[in-house]
Amino acid sequence: MLFVIVMFYFFQEKLIFYSSTLPQSYEYPFEGSFAELFLRAEDGAVLNGLHFKAANPKGIILYCHGNAGELDSWGHWGQDLANRYSYDVVVWDYRGYGKSTGKRRQNLMLDDGFLFYEYCKTLFSEELITVYGRSLGGFFATHITKANSPKQLVLESTPTSLLEVANESYPFLPAKWLLKFRFQNVQNMTVIQTPTYIIHGTEDGLIPFEHGQRLFGLSKAAKKEFYAIEGGDHNDLTTFATPFFGALDTIFK
Repeated sequence: MLFVIVMFYFFQEKLIFYSSTLPQSYEYPFEGSFAELFLRAEDGAVLNGLHFKAANPKGIILYCHGNAGELDSWGHWGQDLANRYSYDVVVWDYRGYGKSTGKRRQNLMLDDGFLFYEYCKTLFSEELITVYGRSLGGFFATHITKANSPKQLVLESTPTSLLEVANESYPFLPAKWLLKFRFQNVQNMTVIQTPTYIIHGTEDGLIPFEHGQRLFGLSKAAKKEFYAIEGGDHNDLTTFATPFFGALDTIFK
């Protein structure tokens, strides 16, 4: 057991962040109008993002992606959102993902999101900005939203806290004492009053459905909606086209 505890402590980053790097010279192959972004944090880290541009945008979506994959894959979803809903979309990689650099420290990582929010504000007023977080990205999305006043917040398959996920996944470990990253949405949801929309699959095997229900209950937003995707797991919600895209149709109408 001691060996397992030691392994968990020292290798937890690999369990949390399923990331790989991309060469700085890598050229994204997406079609249509998009721009590559490099935003510098105060500690010198450089965060890479992509800005997909709609012809006549109704606003802009700041998309915070999940814990696996980089912009070479997440960019496809960003481009799809832009094309489907006529919004500009900015999607960005966290430290250690793709071309993004910098030490992984919780507060530094969370605050990186402000760089991209401020970028969005240079192009659109806040009442035209949507902050959208998927899974791990929900932690970044609520952190950004609680300090700002965007039009709306969208959370998809989002956990209550990383500690709760660790306790559920590794009940035999004292995660409370071992976990270095304490990302959470619980306290954030109790102060966010931005209109909030939560989407969660009822059969999510990674982030149980109850996480989404609890976040909805904690939300202090005067306007909020919960979209349960019946039968949906964690990574297949787009295959439930009618309820999933029906929810997004309503949100981004």
